[in-house]
Amino acid sequence: MQHSGTTQRQAARVWLPLLIVIGFLVAGIVGGLAGASLVRERGTTPTAMASSTTASATRGQPVAETEARTVAGQVYQAVGKAVVDVIARESNGFFDEQGSGSGVVVDQRGLIVTAAHVVAGASTVQVQFATGERQTARVLGVDEANDLALLQVDRLPDGIPVAPLGDSDTVQVGDVVIAIGSPFGLSGTVTQGIVSAVNRSWNPPGDRLRTGLIQTDAPINPGNSGGPLFNADGEVIGIATMIESPIRGNVGIGFAVPSNTVKRVLPQLEQGAQLQPAWLGISGTDLDAATAQRFGLDVDLGVIVLNVVPGSPAARAGLRPAQIRGNDIASLGDVIVALDGTPVQGMEDLAARIGAHQPGDTVELTVIRDGQRQTVRVTLGSWPQQG
Repeated sequence: MQHSGTTQRQAARVWLPLLIVIGFLVAGIVGGLAGASLVRERGTTPTAMASSTTASATRGQPVAETEARTVAGQVYQAVGKAVVDVIARESNGFFDEQGSGSGVVVDQRGLIVTAAHVVAGASTVQVQFATGERQTARVLGVDEANDLALLQVDRLPDGIPVAPLGDSDTVQVGDVVIAIGSPFGLSGTVTQGIVSAVNRSWNPPGDRLRTGLIQTDAPINPGNSGGPLFNADGEVIGIATMIESPIRGNVGIGFAVPSNTVKRVLPQLEQGAQLQPAWLGISGTDLDAATAQRFGLDVDLGVIVLNVVPGSPAARAGLRPAQIRGNDIASLGDVIVALDGTPVQGMEDLAARIGAHQPGDTVELTVIRDGQRQTVRVTLGSWPQQG
């Protein structure tokens, strides 16, 4: 997972210098995602752990199980054994690096959902079940835009249940949620919280905008990545992807990819899809009524193009940025007011809509340039690899 420090916001105006991407995320997120080996001290942090040594996950000692008296206990007893440890190894020719995260069994055929950054670059992936059995897993498909990966093992051990995927569209702020995973290698760790926000957009420093996320205060830490976020009925309503924190640990702000996003891409991942974030290549800020009036525009919703990345799809299509003096817009370039004929509400809306596409798709942007509406066709690219 990822974490990021709080940024200062301008009182008069908030500019969102966001490089638009997404391959849908409706997504997201946050890290590129940076991969299991990147757990930074500042910035959004993927919740996978990384180590250059071989360390097996620490599992709590089994005790006689009685009927649970709490919601978290009931969920754990019902579906806790569907949660697995995911161990990814990458060899650089000199030594092996090992990263660990979590995952959840979603199909009796041995299908397991985890986070894409947990298995990114791995030469081998293993899964350890609640029974202690460890199996080699195949990576069937990856959705980098939503930080999702689908694994498969040959068979499920006896007694391992399948966790049902719930309807994340019904999730409401204040709902009780339970996270189960392997933070810091501590397998089967259960934490509880509430849904803090739904349809949350988040733009970690130096990375692409993620949209449509579930925000929770349930403690999520490095090693939780790819693990499930359950509702009180024991249904998976999200997959843990990142945290926002100034430290390498939880401070009550975690994010999960909604289960409906998982259900939407699951058939593609099962067929081997390698889904990439689409990239437009601009930074921008929301158009507001005051700016529209100042420049004599006949609309007050859209995206003011602030910067166009050289060599990007936007640059090749000829999009024009505004001229900036100090912290103010001296003159407008292009203002994006519609995508494929549908009005654009702002930066987050544009990012989410771009996110419905794949690299290579062509979209039509309606822009206001020099007071006139024009249509600009853009062939979207792939999000640049982070160094």
